[in-house]
Amino acid sequence: MHGVDILTFIELKPVKTGPSFADAAVGRIAQGTKVLAEGGYEKVFRQTFETVPEEQLLKSYACYLSTSAGPVMGVLYLSTAKLAFCSDNPLSYKVGEETQWSFYKV
Repeated sequence: MHGVDILTFIELKPVKTGPSFADAAVGRIAQGTKVLAEGGYEKVFRQTFETVPEEQLLKSYACYLSTSAGPVMGVLYLSTAKLAFCSDNPLSYKVGEETQWSFYKV
């Protein structure tokens, strides 16, 4: 098959990444403001995850992590030692009858 022929077999579907484009844009602005206020991605990365002294942050990506509960907006960090994700906002979960809140970290 030629490249054009292969494309006829691909079904393209829109992927819902959040409640709406406007909500996603507002979320990105809020996330950027938080990172600036806290001293940049490197500092946020080191405060959020355990790191070793020689570990360096190579890149950070604003993204959505797909979960069984739906997409979670956050930042994907690539360092010399790990690949990690942390949500922009804490997520709720139940412990008995009590609701707890925690950032989603992988």
